[in-house]
Amino acid sequence: MTERSLPARLVSIDALRGVAAIGVVLYHTNATPGVDRSLLLGDAFDDAMFLGKYGVWLFFVISGFCIHLQWARAQVQPGARPLQFGEFWRRRIRRLYPPYLVTLAFYIALRMSQGVLQLDGLSAWQVFLHLFMLQNLDPRAISTMNNVYWTLAVEEQLYLLYFVFLAIRRNWGWGAALAAGVAARVAWFALALLLHRLWNVDIIVSQAAMVQWIIWILGALSVEAALGLIRLPVVLRSLPVAAGLLAIASVSVWAQNYWLGPGLLNDLVWFGAEMVWGAGFFVLVNYAVDREQRGALGSQWTGVVKWFAGVGLFSYSLYLTHEIIEWHAWPVVARWLEDTNQRLPHVVVAAVLLAVCLAFARGFFELFEKPFLNRSRVPAARTVVAV
Repeated sequence: MTERSLPARLVSIDALRGVAAIGVVLYHTNATPGVDRSLLLGDAFDDAMFLGKYGVWLFFVISGFCIHLQWARAQVQPGARPLQFGEFWRRRIRRLYPPYLVTLAFYIALRMSQGVLQLDGLSAWQVFLHLFMLQNLDPRAISTMNNVYWTLAVEEQLYLLYFVFLAIRRNWGWGAALAAGVAARVAWFALALLLHRLWNVDIIVSQAAMVQWIIWILGALSVEAALGLIRLPVVLRSLPVAAGLLAIASVSVWAQNYWLGPGLLNDLVWFGAEMVWGAGFFVLVNYAVDREQRGALGSQWTGVVKWFAGVGLFSYSLYLTHEIIEWHAWPVVARWLEDTNQRLPHVVVAAVLLAVCLAFARGFFELFEKPFLNRSRVPAARTVVAV
């Protein structure tokens, strides 16, 4: 099998990170006040922005790609440093925690001023879970700070599962690794159903790491294909196939939200739709990386790709901070608009908020993220993403 090289920094991966982060930012504009949804594109724009939430699943695929990159490089580059558990976690903590703790401190102070957090045992427990990125393990904690923090908890737990995946991958191959990811999702759904039916106990499902593990594993599969360690069918790096899978996922989400009532079919769509999103993004990542490897991203798109890649560089800061602007700063403006009997179309508000969020996140990145970026001897380590 022919081994392939990767550039020190993948513009395609950075650009997709930028797309994913912007999608999440636009999705959260659906919850902003002071918007007249009867103007311009009306509900159609709201529905389109709703799909932006699935940028999270693109992040999961990219994360699997980037985290597995060091191990995959070590297989094809003589003398490359093998992956060490301790070093891996030191880099992850240094990379993720400084900007996260800054925003967490803001939200703790904000929630205390709002009376959401109080000087009691439950609040202390919620803060403890957030400090260690475990908030997705308790429904009482998951939404008490920032609504995107659950994805960071999933990422942290997927990093632990990475070494389980790696052991399976090395000892039994890719078939066993993919089967383990699907089995983990089935087992968690089954556990949730059992607890609900027998004892009326509800646990977190979609925000659980075991449920999203298979999506993350697809990213690891993608990086091995990019480096030539495995061979994938051409169809799995086809843009039309990626678009088709993402269209199917979109229709499934629409059906689940607007057409299907409670029942077995709804549950089956719930179980499968996220994996279809993951499969679509997996093919999209394969396509984008393959195009970059062959120098065929397309000159007519160079400016657009570079702009999104620029956003991708500070996408973690954008992810952490956009709710500060959208859900805490913007309502001040929205109240003024309502007091003066003015309302703006959602498309206008979304454009303004996106611009402000990008500017704010860039400044936050320079102050609180950039100084802590890893200076690793592994050339592509800086492409690692946290969502």
